[in-house]
Parts: sequence; C-alpha cells; structure tokens
Amino acid sequence: MKYRADISGLRAVAVVPVVLYHAGFSAVSGGFVGVDIFFVVSGFLITSDIIERTDRGEFSLLDFYHRRVRRIFPALFAMLASCFAMGWFVLPPGEFIGFGNSAIAAAISASNFFFYVNTNYFTEAATSLPLLHTWSLAVEEQFYLLWPLAVVLMMRWLRPWASMIVAALGIISITAAQHWLQSDPAFVFYMLPTRAWELLAGGLIALPVAKAMKPNQTIAELLAASGLTLITASIFLLNQDTPFPGLYALAPCIGAALIIAAGFHRDTMVSRGLSIKPAAFVGLTSYSLYLWHWPLLVFAGIYRNRELFVSERVAVLTAAVLASALSWRFVERPFRRRATGWKWMVPTAGATAAVCCLSLVIINSSGFPSRGPDGGPSVQALRAERAKFESSSCLRRGGLIPKTGECLLGSGNVAPRIVLWGDSQAAHLASALDEAARTTGVRVRQITKAGCAPFPDMTMLPASPLRADCPAFNASALQSVLADGNVTLVILAGRWNTYSGRGGSFLSKDGSWPSQEASKANFTSAIKETAAALATRGIKTAVVGPAPEPPTDVLTCLIRADFMNGDAPCSTMRAERSWQNNQILADLLPRSVQFVPIVPALCGQDKCPLKSGEDIYYLDAIHLSRESQHMLAPIFAKLISSSAMNSAKAGFPGQ
Repeated sequence: MKYRADISGLRAVAVVPVVLYHAGFSAVSGGFVGVDIFFVVSGFLITSDIIERTDRGEFSLLDFYHRRVRRIFPALFAMLASCFAMGWFVLPPGEFIGFGNSAIAAAISASNFFFYVNTNYFTEAATSLPLLHTWSLAVEEQFYLLWPLAVVLMMRWLRPWASMIVAALGIISITAAQHWLQSDPAFVFYMLPTRAWELLAGGLIALPVAKAMKPNQTIAELLAASGLTLITASIFLLNQDTPFPGLYALAPCIGAALIIAAGFHRDTMVSRGLSIKPAAFVGLTSYSLYLWHWPLLVFAGIYRNRELFVSERVAVLTAAVLASALSWRFVERPFRRRATGWKWMVPTAGATAAVCCLSLVIINSSGFPSRGPDGGPSVQALRAERAKFESSSCLRRGGLIPKTGECLLGSGNVAPRIVLWGDSQAAHLASALDEAARTTGVRVRQITKAGCAPFPDMTMLPASPLRADCPAFNASALQSVLADGNVTLVILAGRWNTYSGRGGSFLSKDGSWPSQEASKANFTSAIKETAAALATRGIKTAVVGPAPEPPTDVLTCLIRADFMNGDAPCSTMRAERSWQNNQILADLLPRSVQFVPIVPALCGQDKCPLKSGEDIYYLDAIHLSRESQHMLAPIFAKLISSSAMNSAKAGFPGQ
C-alpha cells in the first residue's frame, strides 16, 4: 500500500509515551496505551496489504510469512544477542537462568504465555525482566498465523459481509476481555483472544467499505482531532490503577482508528502534524526503539542495583534512541529489502535454534555460577527461609481453611484461644507470634491466605486466580472462629497499604471498581463489620499495623550486590512513609479495635534498617524475615498477656 507519513507519525505517538512510561516519568501515567495504538496500526497495515494483494491476484501466504519474518526477526534476534552479552556481565546466576527461559519464549513467539504463567504473587518485579516487553510481539505474531487466511477467505467469498464479521469478532473479543478483567486480569492483558479486538479494530477500517467512505474536509478534521484528543486523554489520565485493558482501552484504540480513517482521502491538520520529518522518522524506527528501550532500562537498573536517577534514565533513553537508529539502518532496512524465498526460513530457524540452545546451556549450567557469587551464606539462608515461607501449607493459595488442629503456633496441650487471620503479611508474623505464644504458654491458630484481606464480604480488585476464592475462604474462617468457644482474641493483619486503595488494590462490596476514597471507606467498614461480628461472641479484635515496605526486593538486591562486588544500597530506607502509613491506618480504625503498631520496633524516626551485619530483616520487598520477627515477639507477648487479663475480668467463654 502507499506509504503514509502520518501513520509513521502515529507510531511515534504510540512509542514515545510507552518509552517514557517505562522510564518512570509519571507525567505520562497512561503511556502504556501506546501498545494498544500499535496493535490498531498493525491490524490496519497488515489487513490493507493482504486485501490489496488479494485483489491484484498476487497474495501468497508463503510470501506474507517471509515478509513478516524479515520485518520482525532480524531486529529481535539482534536485540536478544545483545541481551545475552549484557546478561553475562550483569545478571547473577539465578536471574540469568530466568532470562534464559524468557529468551526461549521470545524466540518462539510465546512470551505472552511465558509471562502469564510465570508472573505470579511471589515473582520479581517487572523491572527485573529484560524481555517482558516481547509479550506484545508474541500477540501480534500469533495473530498473523490466523488472520491472513481469514482475510483472503472473506475477500473471495464473504466480501459483502466482511465488515459485519470483523466487527462481530471484535465485539466478542472485547466482551471477553471485560468479562475476565476481574477474574483473570493477567490473561486479559497478555493473551490474544482478549487483545485481538485491538488488531481487529485496525483491520475493520482497512476493509473496502470503510475506505470507500469520503467525508468532507470538516468531518475529516473533526474525526482526526477527536482521535488525537482520545489518545492524549488516555496517555495523561489513565494510570496503573485503571482496570486495563477492557473498555478503557477503547479510547486510545478508537482514537488511532479515527486518525487513520480521517487520512484516507483528506489531508488534515492532525495528519500534517504527524507527517513532519522528526515524527515520521521516530515512527520509522519505532519498532527498534520499542525493542531496545526496555532491556537497556532493566539492565541499567540491575547494574546500579537501585532505582535510576532522572539523569541516568535520560542517558539510557538516549542510548536506546541511538541503538534503535543503528538497528533500523543496519538491521531492519537491509533485511526488509532482500528478496523473498524459502531460503529466509533457514537462517530464521537457525537463529531461533541458536537462541534456544544458548538458553538451555545457561539453564543447565545453573546460570554459570563461576561468573560470580549468587549470594553469601546469610543470603543463601535467607533464600531457603523465603522458599519455606512461600511453600508453607499454612499460607493457603486456594482451597479450604486449615482445620482447627492444624497450623498452630506456640506450645502446650491447650486449645488455641487466639487466631491470626489475614493474608501473607499476616503469615509473615507467624514466627513472632509463635515465640510470643511459647513465652506466655498459649496456642495461636493461623488462618492465612495469600492475597486475601481478612474481610468476608469484600472482593479484592484487581481480581486474580489467587484471589478468586477469597470471599468463600474468609466466610469459612469467620464461621470457624465464631463456632470455637475457646477463642477470645482475633489478630487481623494484612498489606493494608494496598487494600485501602493506595497501592494498586481496591476493596469492593459488589465487585465493581470503586474509587480510592470508596475503597478506603470499604476498608473501614469491613474492619468495623468484622470486629462487630466477633464481638457478638465476646471476641476481641486487634489489628496489626502495616510493615515498612522497602523500595526493592531485599534478597535480590543483596544477591546483585554480592555478584557485582559492590556495596548493598538496600541496607536502610527512609522511615517517613512507614510512619505515615502507620498513622493513616490508626486513624481509620474504630475505637473498639485495638491497634498494634510494629513500625516503632522496626524503624527509627529517620531510617528503617533492612539488615544489620549478617542479619537480614526482609524476605523480599514486603515480607519480614525471622530476624525482624524476633524483634516483634515482645510486642505480641504483651498483647497476649493483656488479652488474658482482660478476658479473665470479662469472664469470656473458654476461660
């Protein structure tokens, strides 16, 4: 099809916000929508090309795949080769193994499956995955396997109904996306069935019926301006807390479609602006820029072993722009201009095999530990403790609550009269409570489930398979506690910073997405309702304050520091936010609930130590280790003793 400079400019509008968003510039809080714009543009260009070649009798499925291979894989494999080299010098053995697994997925166009399966509750932060961005390439490549033949069949046999068919497929796809957004948002984000509608939106406006429409200049200007407005609003108004994709993704996708459609027959102000040479050039190099910017940011962050300063991020992005220009000039362009033929399948298959073989060598060689240590003795001990914590049967991930005689803390042949109830941040207090219970001669029953705040009537959003049975689990927990006449105290603990709507998760009464303020109100009412339900049986409620949360995974940070023979920047963190979160929770709690702050035991006024000598206080970025729990044991011993005295005075059942 005829080259359109405004579409190259639209690619620039797509890639620049993505790059800035990934670099951590908060002004473009919705910069991730650039990927959705890319999908629309790709759907339009691919469908237009297939239709034009089919109408001329020139379309060949083999030729189509040859051109796709030359367009996508040379630059991809050049980037992968560079990542292997950078990973050798920067990635500790454990992370190098993970990189090898993801490289195989990228080489065989299965990254979206890989990251969907492997990015779960306890995985490393996304900023530690150099090939995470290749998920979108996999979605497109999977779409290309199915779409060309479908277009050819529609053009030859179903041309009058093609628009209706494509629109219907798109509606089914976005309906599925919106439906599954709460139950499995990761699937909606990564997988083709729930992303296909974005590519189909581009395909829809490439059909002859859409191209035949010829709006006058005024209408074309309005369409283009409306499209640019929708895209701009999405980039600056959406954020990481927006339930996405789904209906919110309509805005950038419709915006891109309107700009493309408006430029079919008219030259608009928007199209002229997008066609200026700098924008068009960025658009031409957008694929390479997308490929290079993310791994460079990730490797720079790993090398520095901390969050990059603004100046460092700017330097990395400058390097990414340079790398993308070189990739476009010396990799993309030469390979795209070569002749087609079966011979191109051989080097592609060879490069794929090379990536897979090299990755398998890395995996089978345990990440080449001879390159550097994978953590000293204290780190290895912490790694074992973390693995034990994550695999604990008392930290449920599904199924039924523990039976009355299971998951007991403390010692002695007495019935548990205290219950620890909550999510994984309740489970990480088990060691402290166990120590406290042993010194006071009581038993504590642990009822904890990963990702589930201890509120029976609340839905936690965004939903996930991990959280799917939270309401049922919590309802069963409350029923079990109320039925136990020995229980006099329930200790609620959780990652309150996020459940109150300030950290990306929300509490909902009806399953719909609440505002941050509504989530905070739901949090307060849930505490009150749970405490009131317990009070009907004479059971006291105590809420443990939020734990300080380091800015990075402490274990990973220490491993990287050992590997690079550098100082560990994860030895302390500022205490201001921890104290603020502590006070926020205290202010939200009703007077009937006892507040148990733990920040005073873990932080000074200015700093929170994350380690001291060989003692490490965190398992990761949110869970406390046994070393820090030992410091909390006296707090819980005091709580238990106080509860025993109050229970004796009140004559609670079971005493």
